[in-house]
Amino acid sequence: MILGRGSRPWLRRFLQMALTVAVTWLVVNRVGVTLDDVLSIQPAVPNPSTLLLTSSAVLLLSGFIASAWLWGHMVLELGGQALGLISATRIVFSANLGRYLPGKLWQIAGLAVLSGRGGVSRTVAATAGILGQAFALAAVGVFAAPVLMGAGRNELEGGVAVLAALFLFVVLASIPGVLGSFVSLAFRITRMSLDQQLEVGCLFGLRWLGWHLLNWTIYGISFGLFVHGLGFPVGWLTLVSSFAAAYLLGYLAVFTPAGLGVREGFLIVFLRPDLAGAAVGVALLTRLWMTIVELLPAGGFALWEIVRTRQRHEIGSRSGKL
Repeated sequence: MILGRGSRPWLRRFLQMALTVAVTWLVVNRVGVTLDDVLSIQPAVPNPSTLLLTSSAVLLLSGFIASAWLWGHMVLELGGQALGLISATRIVFSANLGRYLPGKLWQIAGLAVLSGRGGVSRTVAATAGILGQAFALAAVGVFAAPVLMGAGRNELEGGVAVLAALFLFVVLASIPGVLGSFVSLAFRITRMSLDQQLEVGCLFGLRWLGWHLLNWTIYGISFGLFVHGLGFPVGWLTLVSSFAAAYLLGYLAVFTPAGLGVREGFLIVFLRPDLAGAAVGVALLTRLWMTIVELLPAGGFALWEIVRTRQRHEIGSRSGKL
Protein backbone atom coordinates (compact mmCIF):
# COMPACT_ATOMS: atom_id res chain seq x y z
CA MET A 1 0.00 0.00 0.00
CA ILE A 2 2.94 2.31 0.58
CA LEU A 3 3.71 2.24 -3.14
CA GLY A 4 0.12 2.96 -4.20
CA ARG A 5 -1.00 5.70 -6.52
CA GLY A 6 -1.76 8.02 -3.64
CA SER A 7 1.68 7.85 -2.10
CA ARG A 8 4.14 10.66 -2.50
CA PRO A 9 6.37 10.36 -5.60
CA TRP A 10 9.58 11.03 -3.66
CA LEU A 11 8.70 8.28 -1.19
CA ARG A 12 8.09 5.76 -3.97
CA ARG A 13 11.37 6.68 -5.63
CA PHE A 14 13.26 6.39 -2.34
CA LEU A 15 11.78 2.97 -1.60
CA GLN A 16 12.48 1.75 -5.12
CA MET A 17 16.07 2.92 -4.88
CA ALA A 18 16.49 1.37 -1.44
CA LEU A 19 15.05 -1.94 -2.64
CA THR A 20 17.32 -1.91 -5.70
CA VAL A 21 20.42 -1.33 -3.57
CA ALA A 22 19.36 -3.97 -1.05
CA VAL A 23 18.71 -6.67 -3.66
CA THR A 24 21.93 -5.87 -5.53
CA TRP A 25 23.95 -5.99 -2.30
CA LEU A 26 22.41 -9.32 -1.31
CA VAL A 27 23.23 -10.81 -4.69
CA VAL A 28 26.86 -9.69 -4.89
CA ASN A 29 27.45 -10.35 -1.19
CA ARG A 30 26.67 -14.01 -1.77
CA VAL A 31 29.78 -14.36 -3.96
CA GLY A 32 32.10 -12.37 -1.69
CA VAL A 33 32.72 -9.29 -3.84
CA THR A 34 35.31 -7.04 -2.18
CA LEU A 35 35.71 -3.28 -2.26
CA ASP A 36 38.82 -3.71 -4.42
CA ASP A 37 36.72 -5.59 -6.96
CA VAL A 38 34.20 -2.76 -7.08
CA LEU A 39 36.75 0.04 -7.37
CA SER A 40 39.02 -1.58 -9.93
CA ILE A 41 38.10 -1.64 -13.64
CA GLN A 42 41.56 -2.33 -15.05
CA PRO A 43 41.46 -6.12 -14.39
CA ALA A 44 38.32 -6.25 -16.54
CA VAL A 45 40.29 -5.16 -19.63
CA PRO A 46 43.42 -7.35 -19.67
CA ASN A 47 43.87 -7.54 -23.44
CA PRO A 48 41.37 -5.38 -25.35
CA SER A 49 40.71 -5.85 -29.07
CA THR A 50 39.41 -2.79 -30.88
CA LEU A 51 38.10 -4.93 -33.74
CA LEU A 52 36.08 -7.25 -31.49
CA LEU A 53 34.75 -4.42 -29.31
CA THR A 54 33.67 -2.41 -32.37
CA SER A 55 32.10 -5.51 -33.91
CA SER A 56 30.19 -6.18 -30.69
CA ALA A 57 28.76 -2.64 -30.66
CA VAL A 58 27.74 -2.82 -34.33
CA LEU A 59 26.11 -6.22 -33.81
CA LEU A 60 24.31 -5.04 -30.67
CA LEU A 61 22.95 -2.03 -32.56
CA SER A 62 21.79 -4.31 -35.35
CA GLY A 63 19.97 -6.39 -32.72
CA PHE A 64 18.16 -3.29 -31.47
CA ILE A 65 17.20 -2.38 -35.04
CA ALA A 66 16.02 -5.94 -35.71
CA SER A 67 13.82 -5.70 -32.61
CA ALA A 68 12.23 -2.52 -34.00
CA TRP A 69 11.71 -4.25 -37.35
CA LEU A 70 9.95 -7.14 -35.59
CA TRP A 71 7.66 -4.73 -33.75
CA GLY A 72 6.76 -2.98 -37.01
CA HIS A 73 5.85 -6.27 -38.65
CA MET A 74 3.82 -7.33 -35.61
CA VAL A 75 1.85 -4.07 -35.93
CA LEU A 76 1.17 -4.88 -39.58
CA GLU A 77 0.10 -8.45 -38.82
CA LEU A 78 -2.32 -7.24 -36.16
CA GLY A 79 -4.04 -5.01 -38.71
CA GLY A 80 -2.16 -1.77 -38.16
CA GLN A 81 -0.56 0.59 -40.64
CA ALA A 82 2.55 -0.56 -42.47
CA LEU A 83 5.66 1.08 -41.01
CA GLY A 84 8.97 1.46 -42.78
CA LEU A 85 12.16 0.40 -41.04
CA ILE A 86 13.14 3.99 -40.26
CA SER A 87 9.75 4.86 -38.78
CA ALA A 88 9.61 1.68 -36.70
CA THR A 89 13.17 2.22 -35.49
CA ARG A 90 12.46 5.84 -34.57
CA ILE A 91 9.36 4.90 -32.57
CA VAL A 92 10.89 1.90 -30.78
CA PHE A 93 14.19 3.61 -29.93
CA SER A 94 12.39 6.67 -28.59
CA ALA A 95 9.92 4.54 -26.59
CA ASN A 96 12.80 2.47 -25.18
CA LEU A 97 13.89 5.51 -23.19
CA GLY A 98 10.95 4.62 -20.96
CA ARG A 99 12.84 1.54 -19.80
CA TYR A 100 15.08 3.80 -17.78
CA LEU A 101 12.14 4.82 -15.60
CA PRO A 102 10.90 2.62 -12.73
CA GLY A 103 8.18 0.23 -13.85
CA LYS A 104 7.80 -1.78 -17.05
CA LEU A 105 4.86 0.03 -18.66
CA TRP A 106 6.51 3.26 -19.80
CA GLN A 107 8.01 1.60 -22.86
CA ILE A 108 4.60 0.25 -23.95
CA ALA A 109 2.98 3.61 -23.26
CA GLY A 110 5.66 5.28 -25.37
CA LEU A 111 4.95 2.94 -28.28
CA ALA A 112 1.24 3.75 -28.07
CA VAL A 113 1.71 7.54 -27.89
CA LEU A 114 4.36 7.83 -30.60
CA SER A 115 2.51 5.44 -32.93
CA GLY A 116 -0.73 7.37 -32.45
CA ARG A 117 0.99 10.52 -33.69
CA GLY A 118 1.83 8.66 -36.89
CA GLY A 119 -1.70 7.46 -37.51
CA VAL A 120 -1.24 3.93 -36.14
CA SER A 121 -3.83 2.56 -33.73
CA ARG A 122 -2.48 2.98 -30.21
CA THR A 123 -4.07 -0.27 -29.13
CA VAL A 124 -2.47 -2.18 -31.99
CA ALA A 125 0.90 -0.59 -31.22
CA ALA A 126 0.60 -1.47 -27.53
CA THR A 127 -0.57 -5.01 -28.33
CA ALA A 128 2.42 -5.52 -30.62
CA GLY A 129 4.69 -4.20 -27.86
CA ILE A 130 3.23 -6.53 -25.24
CA LEU A 131 3.33 -9.58 -27.51
CA GLY A 132 6.84 -8.74 -28.67
CA GLN A 133 8.02 -8.46 -25.09
CA ALA A 134 6.39 -11.78 -24.25
CA PHE A 135 8.09 -13.60 -27.13
CA ALA A 136 11.38 -11.87 -26.35
CA LEU A 137 11.23 -13.04 -22.74
CA ALA A 138 10.43 -16.56 -23.92
CA ALA A 139 13.51 -16.46 -26.15
CA VAL A 140 15.58 -15.12 -23.26
CA GLY A 141 14.31 -17.99 -21.12
CA VAL A 142 15.57 -20.51 -23.67
CA PHE A 143 19.09 -19.04 -23.69
CA ALA A 144 19.08 -18.52 -19.92
CA ALA A 145 18.11 -22.14 -19.20
CA PRO A 146 21.66 -23.58 -18.86
CA VAL A 147 22.74 -21.09 -16.18
CA LEU A 148 19.41 -21.10 -14.36
CA MET A 149 19.38 -24.91 -14.35
CA GLY A 150 22.98 -25.13 -13.16
CA ALA A 151 24.41 -26.42 -16.44
CA GLY A 152 26.04 -23.22 -17.67
CA ARG A 153 29.56 -24.64 -17.97
CA ASN A 154 28.80 -28.15 -19.18
CA GLU A 155 28.32 -28.20 -22.95
CA LEU A 156 26.24 -31.40 -22.98
CA GLU A 157 24.03 -30.49 -20.02
CA GLY A 158 23.76 -26.91 -21.30
CA GLY A 159 22.55 -28.16 -24.68
CA VAL A 160 19.97 -30.37 -23.02
CA ALA A 161 18.76 -27.42 -20.92
CA VAL A 162 18.37 -25.26 -24.03
CA LEU A 163 16.46 -27.98 -25.86
CA ALA A 164 14.21 -28.59 -22.84
CA ALA A 165 13.40 -24.88 -22.50
CA LEU A 166 12.87 -24.57 -26.26
CA PHE A 167 10.50 -27.54 -26.27
CA LEU A 168 8.51 -26.04 -23.40
CA PHE A 169 8.09 -22.66 -25.07
CA VAL A 170 7.34 -24.22 -28.47
CA VAL A 171 4.52 -26.22 -26.90
CA LEU A 172 3.12 -23.16 -25.13
CA ALA A 173 3.44 -20.99 -28.24
CA SER A 174 1.54 -23.65 -30.24
CA ILE A 175 -1.59 -23.35 -28.09
CA PRO A 176 -3.63 -20.32 -29.25
CA GLY A 177 -5.65 -20.30 -26.02
CA VAL A 178 -2.53 -19.81 -23.91
CA LEU A 179 -1.41 -16.83 -25.96
CA GLY A 180 -4.90 -15.34 -25.97
CA SER A 181 -5.18 -15.68 -22.20
CA PHE A 182 -1.81 -14.01 -21.74
CA VAL A 183 -2.80 -11.06 -23.94
CA SER A 184 -6.07 -10.60 -22.05
CA LEU A 185 -4.23 -10.69 -18.72
CA ALA A 186 -1.63 -8.19 -19.95
CA PHE A 187 -4.32 -5.74 -21.01
CA ARG A 188 -6.14 -6.07 -17.71
CA ILE A 189 -2.91 -5.32 -15.87
CA THR A 190 -2.18 -2.29 -18.07
CA ARG A 191 -5.84 -1.18 -17.88
CA MET A 192 -6.12 -0.99 -21.65
CA SER A 193 -8.82 -2.43 -23.87
CA LEU A 194 -8.59 -4.33 -27.13
CA ASP A 195 -10.35 -2.87 -30.18
CA GLN A 196 -11.20 -6.41 -31.23
CA GLN A 197 -10.59 -9.97 -30.07
CA LEU A 198 -7.13 -11.14 -31.04
CA GLU A 199 -7.32 -14.23 -33.23
CA VAL A 200 -4.12 -16.26 -33.52
CA GLY A 201 -3.28 -19.75 -34.76
CA CYS A 202 -0.56 -22.14 -33.66
CA LEU A 203 1.82 -20.92 -36.37
CA PHE A 204 1.55 -17.35 -35.07
CA GLY A 205 3.24 -18.26 -31.79
CA LEU A 206 5.83 -20.53 -33.37
CA ARG A 207 6.76 -17.97 -36.02
CA TRP A 208 7.20 -15.09 -33.59
CA LEU A 209 9.07 -17.22 -31.06
CA GLY A 210 11.44 -18.19 -33.86
CA TRP A 211 11.99 -14.56 -34.88
CA HIS A 212 12.79 -13.52 -31.33
CA LEU A 213 15.12 -16.48 -30.85
CA LEU A 214 17.06 -15.17 -33.85
CA ASN A 215 16.97 -11.67 -32.40
CA TRP A 216 18.37 -12.87 -29.09
CA THR A 217 20.99 -14.91 -30.90
CA ILE A 218 22.29 -11.58 -32.19
CA TYR A 219 22.35 -10.15 -28.65
CA GLY A 220 24.10 -13.22 -27.27
CA ILE A 221 26.81 -13.20 -29.95
CA SER A 222 27.36 -9.46 -29.50
CA PHE A 223 27.91 -9.98 -25.75
CA GLY A 224 30.29 -12.84 -26.46
CA LEU A 225 32.28 -10.62 -28.83
CA PHE A 226 32.31 -7.88 -26.18
CA VAL A 227 33.75 -10.09 -23.43
CA HIS A 228 36.26 -11.67 -25.83
CA GLY A 229 37.11 -8.16 -26.98
CA LEU A 230 37.96 -7.23 -23.40
CA GLY A 231 40.42 -10.12 -23.38
CA PHE A 232 38.59 -13.04 -21.72
CA PRO A 233 38.38 -16.31 -23.73
CA VAL A 234 35.33 -17.57 -21.84
CA GLY A 235 33.15 -20.29 -23.39
CA TRP A 236 30.31 -19.07 -25.59
CA LEU A 237 27.67 -21.15 -23.83
CA THR A 238 28.60 -19.58 -20.49
CA LEU A 239 28.60 -16.04 -21.89
CA VAL A 240 25.35 -16.23 -23.85
CA SER A 241 23.46 -18.03 -21.09
CA SER A 242 24.80 -15.75 -18.33
CA PHE A 243 23.90 -12.64 -20.30
CA ALA A 244 20.37 -13.90 -20.97
CA ALA A 245 19.81 -15.04 -17.37
CA ALA A 246 21.01 -11.73 -15.94
CA TYR A 247 18.75 -9.82 -18.34
CA LEU A 248 15.75 -11.97 -17.42
CA LEU A 249 16.25 -11.61 -13.67
CA GLY A 250 16.85 -7.88 -14.02
CA TYR A 251 13.65 -7.54 -16.04
CA LEU A 252 11.68 -9.35 -13.36
CA ALA A 253 12.92 -6.80 -10.81
CA VAL A 254 10.06 -4.43 -11.67
CA PHE A 255 11.11 -1.91 -9.04
CA THR A 256 14.35 -0.95 -10.81
CA PRO A 257 14.65 0.90 -14.17
CA ALA A 258 16.16 -1.27 -16.93
CA GLY A 259 17.18 -3.83 -14.29
CA LEU A 260 19.83 -1.39 -13.05
CA GLY A 261 22.01 -2.95 -10.37
CA VAL A 262 20.10 -6.23 -10.20
CA ARG A 263 21.16 -7.27 -13.70
CA GLU A 264 24.79 -6.42 -12.94
CA GLY A 265 24.63 -8.28 -9.63
CA PHE A 266 23.47 -11.51 -11.24
CA LEU A 267 25.93 -11.14 -14.12
CA ILE A 268 28.71 -10.95 -11.53
CA VAL A 269 27.40 -14.12 -9.89
CA PHE A 270 27.26 -16.02 -13.18
CA LEU A 271 30.65 -14.86 -14.51
CA ARG A 272 32.68 -14.89 -11.30
CA PRO A 273 33.68 -18.59 -11.57
CA ASP A 274 35.40 -17.75 -14.87
CA LEU A 275 36.52 -14.16 -14.30
CA ALA A 276 37.06 -13.99 -10.51
CA GLY A 277 37.22 -10.37 -9.31
CA ALA A 278 37.21 -9.06 -12.90
CA ALA A 279 33.54 -10.08 -13.16
CA VAL A 280 32.58 -6.86 -11.35
CA GLY A 281 34.34 -4.66 -13.88
CA VAL A 282 32.97 -6.68 -16.80
CA ALA A 283 29.42 -6.31 -15.47
CA LEU A 284 29.82 -2.54 -15.10
CA LEU A 285 31.40 -2.20 -18.54
CA THR A 286 28.58 -4.28 -20.01
CA ARG A 287 26.03 -1.82 -18.66
CA LEU A 288 28.05 1.08 -20.10
CA TRP A 289 28.40 -0.70 -23.46
CA MET A 290 24.67 -1.43 -23.77
CA THR A 291 23.59 2.01 -22.55
CA ILE A 292 25.84 3.91 -24.97
CA VAL A 293 24.85 1.79 -27.97
CA GLU A 294 21.15 2.20 -27.17
CA LEU A 295 20.96 5.75 -25.84
CA LEU A 296 23.02 7.53 -28.51
CA PRO A 297 20.62 6.70 -31.38
CA ALA A 298 17.61 6.80 -29.03
CA GLY A 299 18.53 10.32 -27.95
CA GLY A 300 18.85 11.38 -31.56
CA PHE A 301 15.46 9.92 -32.46
CA ALA A 302 13.86 11.47 -29.36
CA LEU A 303 15.25 14.88 -30.35
CA TRP A 304 13.89 14.34 -33.86
CA GLU A 305 10.49 13.52 -32.37
CA ILE A 306 10.52 16.69 -30.26
CA VAL A 307 11.38 18.83 -33.28
CA ARG A 308 8.67 17.18 -35.40
CA THR A 309 6.06 17.69 -32.66
CA ARG A 310 7.00 21.34 -32.26
CA GLN A 311 6.80 21.91 -36.00
CA ARG A 312 3.33 20.32 -36.12
CA HIS A 313 2.16 22.58 -33.29
CA GLU A 314 3.53 25.65 -35.07
CA ILE A 315 1.81 24.69 -38.32
CA GLY A 316 -1.41 24.06 -36.42
CA SER A 317 -1.18 27.44 -34.73
CA ARG A 318 -0.63 29.23 -38.02
CA SER A 319 -3.56 27.41 -39.60
CA GLY A 320 -5.78 28.43 -36.67
CA LYS A 321 -4.85 32.07 -37.05
CA LEU A 322 -5.67 31.97 -40.76
